[in-house]
Amino acid sequence: MPKKKKGKGSKLARMSDEERARYLQHRAELELEAKRRKQQLIAVFTKNKLKREEAFARLNTAKINEQWRFILRRIKCKELHEDMEYLWNNFDRLIKTKNLMIQRLHSELEAADVDHRRLQGAHIKMMDLIIGRYKQKRIRLHESFVRERNHIISDETNELNRIRKNLDQYCSQLQNINFGQDKRIENILTQTKIQNAVYISSIAYLKDDSLSRLMHYVSNEVEKLWRQLNKMIIEYEKDTGDKRKQYEYLKEQDDAHRADVAQYPKLQAQLQRVIKNLKQDMHALSQKREQSIAELNNQIVHIRKRIESSREIFSVNQVLDTTQLKKLTIISTNVRKELQRISEKGLAGLSLLRICSNLEPFSLTVQKYTLRDTGSRRAFTSCMSEPFDKLDKFWEQFNYIKSDNIFMKKECDKLSFENKLLRNMLRTYLLTISKAPVARPLTSVSV
Repeated sequence: MPKKKKGKGSKLARMSDEERARYLQHRAELELEAKRRKQQLIAVFTKNKLKREEAFARLNTAKINEQWRFILRRIKCKELHEDMEYLWNNFDRLIKTKNLMIQRLHSELEAADVDHRRLQGAHIKMMDLIIGRYKQKRIRLHESFVRERNHIISDETNELNRIRKNLDQYCSQLQNINFGQDKRIENILTQTKIQNAVYISSIAYLKDDSLSRLMHYVSNEVEKLWRQLNKMIIEYEKDTGDKRKQYEYLKEQDDAHRADVAQYPKLQAQLQRVIKNLKQDMHALSQKREQSIAELNNQIVHIRKRIESSREIFSVNQVLDTTQLKKLTIISTNVRKELQRISEKGLAGLSLLRICSNLEPFSLTVQKYTLRDTGSRRAFTSCMSEPFDKLDKFWEQFNYIKSDNIFMKKECDKLSFENKLLRNMLRTYLLTISKAPVARPLTSVSV
C-alpha cells in the first residue's frame, strides 16, 4: 500500500524557519518566472498575429491593386479601340474637308495677289499721270510768266517814253511863254518910251510900277507852272509807283521761279528715289504679309490639332473619371455597410460588456495586465492617437483575461494529465490488491 500524501501545511510545519523562507522564496521565484513566461507568450502571440495581419493586408492590397489595374487596362483598351474605329471611319472625310479648305485658301490667296498687283499697277500709273500733269502745268506757268513779264516791260517802256515826250512838250511851251512875255514887255517899253518921252519921271515911275507888277505876275505864273510841273511829277510817280512795285514783285517772283526751276531736277530725282523706296517697301510688305499668312495658317493647323488632342484627352479622362467614380461609389457603399456592421458589433460588444460588468460580483477582482517593458509601452501609447488611447485599459484587461484563460487551460491540461496518471496508478494498485490475499485495513484511504 502506497504512503499517504501529506499536505502543504504538514510539510511547512516540519520545516525550519530558514527552510520555510527558502521554500517560500523559491515558490515566489517560480510564480514570477511563470508570470514572465506568460507575458512573453502573450507578447509573442500578439506580435505574430500582427505580422500575419500585416502580411495578409499587403497581399490583399496587392491583389486589389492588380485587379484594379486589370480593369483599368480593359477599359482603356476598349476606349482606344472605339477611338480608332471612329478615326478610321472619319479619316477620309477629314482629309477631303481639309483638302477643300486648302484649295479654297489657295484660290483666295491667288485672288488677293491678283488684286494686289492690279492695285499696284493702277497706283504706279496714277503717280506717273500726276507727275506728267504737274510737269505740263509747270511749263505752262513758266511760259505765261515769261509772256507777262515781256508784256509788262514793253508797256512800262512805252508809258515812260510817252511821259518823257509830254514833259518835253510842257518845257517847250513854258519856254515859248517866257519868250512871248519878254517880247511883249519890250514892245510895251518901246511904246512907252516913244509916246511918253516927256513924262520920263512919270514913265519911269510907271515903268518901275509896271515892272514890279510884271515881275510879280511873271513870278506868280512861274510858280503856278512849277507847281503844275511838281504836281504832274508827283502824279506820275503815284501812277507808276504801283507798277514799279508790281515790276519789282514780278522780278522777285521771276528770281524765285528760276530758283525753283533749278531745284526741280533735284526734286524729281528725290521723288524718283522715294517712289523706288516705296516700291521696295511694298514688295517687302507683300512678302511679309505672305509669310505672316503662312505662319498664321500653320498656327491655326497646330492649334486645331492641339484642340482635337485635348478634346480626346478630356473625353478619355472624363470616361475614366466616371468609371472610377462609379467604382468608388460602389466601394464606398460597401465600406459604409461594413463600417455600419462593425459599429453594430461594437455596440453589441459594449452592451454585452456593460451587462457582464453589472452582473460581475464584487468579490471577483481582475488584475490588470501590465507589460514588463514599461518604456516600450509608453512609446506605443505615445504613438497612438487621442481617440484610440481611450481603449488602452480595455485592451489591457482583455489581454490579461486572455492570458489567464490560456494559463488556466494549461493548468487544466496538466491537472487532467495528472488525474489520468493517478487513475491509472490507482487502477493498477487496485488490481494488484484484488489479486493479492491481504487483509484490508479498517480505515479508508482518501484519494
